[in-house]
Amino acid sequence: MKKEASVILAKCASDKLYGIRIEKRDNDWVRTWAFKIKEEMAEKEGFDKINFTGSFYTDEEYPGCPYCGAKKCFVCGSCGKVSCYDGSDKVVCNWCGASGTAASDDGKMDVSGGGF
Repeated sequence: MKKEASVILAKCASDKLYGIRIEKRDNDWVRTWAFKIKEEMAEKEGFDKINFTGSFYTDEEYPGCPYCGAKKCFVCGSCGKVSCYDGSDKVVCNWCGASGTAASDDGKMDVSGGGF
């Protein structure tokens, strides 16, 4: 059976872009792999246009960010893009610079990948 999978873009605090492979399992999206990617390639592959809504979880084999190793990420409440998350109470979006306080989630997120 063919797996349903895609890639969402994330940005590390080092300001480097990476892709997160997500795979559909039951009715949830699971982060399974992460890889370095350049803006040009992400745009060419159309990863900058991908948007997802749903529950996102992490596979136990997920390696985390290829730059800082963070296995967690957060979705910015301002721009909707994904950034590395170090587990602290304060978060700063690596895309738009918005800051706030981390809140626990129920796994449900809206994820946007565009606008380098």
